[in-house]
Amino acid sequence: MSVAEIIQQQTVVKNVSADVVVQATGVTKKYGGIAALKGIDLTIHEGEIFGIIGPNGAGKSTLFDILCGIIQPTTGQVQLLGKTIQGMSAHVVARLGVARRFQRTAVFAEATVMQNLLFAAHQSFSHSMLGRFVHSKHWQEERDAFFSRAQEVLGITGLWDDRERIACTLAYGVQRRLAVGLALMPDPKLLFLDEPAAGMDDQDSDSFITLVREVAPGRTVIIVEHDMRVIRKLCHRCLAMADGRPLQRGQPADVLQHPDVIEAYLGAADE
Repeated sequence: MSVAEIIQQQTVVKNVSADVVVQATGVTKKYGGIAALKGIDLTIHEGEIFGIIGPNGAGKSTLFDILCGIIQPTTGQVQLLGKTIQGMSAHVVARLGVARRFQRTAVFAEATVMQNLLFAAHQSFSHSMLGRFVHSKHWQEERDAFFSRAQEVLGITGLWDDRERIACTLAYGVQRRLAVGLALMPDPKLLFLDEPAAGMDDQDSDSFITLVREVAPGRTVIIVEHDMRVIRKLCHRCLAMADGRPLQRGQPADVLQHPDVIEAYLGAADE
């Protein structure tokens, strides 16, 4: 890691507080007789960029889905932003200030970049159908606020010059930026990113790392990622998993050098 990267990482660490944003206690998940998760305890703090890693079949995607409220655990409890989310639907969890960017680049391919962002904003409209039909004052104020937010996100993601381009004409790495922009539209306090650097070359992944660092202050970011280069350069801490269990947690440099983690990856490669 270069001196500049160390300084950047130290600057980001200053934004981490003692406030707990994610608390998982005794989380298990069974599918029939198969245990996908076997007792996960996890605490993630406000302002932290936290990675979840492990070989295929480790259970990281299952844990990720449980943490963001997509699926329910078999046993155990998850709290996000001080609220227990058991029994909540995914859209109710989202209203707590939670956003997720899925592994696939989920954008509206035939719409412009700006239209994509406004479509994402539309999901959180609070006005009634009647209010929209008659163009009520509240509807107009909300519409203007979302347009302003879309302009802000264009600036944050570096997509301002591409705002009128059709999404499917964008380079792959730029589409990934747009997907992150969609997740940023509601200005979430907690942002989940599912393999955000998948398929990127080093240049695109470096650009993505810079983007996450820029949006991280004021929010907590949780990443599932196979690219250990991204985990090393971006995350404050990470959890390594194997066979549905936690192996090690801590700073990426320490976790990735641990013999149990190395063995888990080598064992998976041999299978």
